Amino acid sequence: MELHERRRLFFIKEGLPEDDAFELANRVKRRDSDPLDDRKLCFECANYRKNKTCLKRLDRKGIPQSCLPFILQRCEDFRGKK
Repeated sequence: MELHERRRLFFIKEGLPEDDAFELANRVKRRDSDPLDDRKLCFECANYRKNKTCLKRLDRKGIPQSCLPFILQRCEDFRGKK
């Protein structure tokens, strides 16, 4: 199965509507082909948790806060998954 299709199916499984999942998979594919585009998805980060929270985004009590998993963004706390 092609990477684009695997991503699309993953995005749908994570709750993104089918049309939006297809478009996001396209955007990620374009990002991958552009060496100057350093944006990432939260899904690609070791700080991301299945409940859509980030271990680096904490409230004042130290509780992980929700993140924006479907938004390509630059994050100073990004740590690639191993």
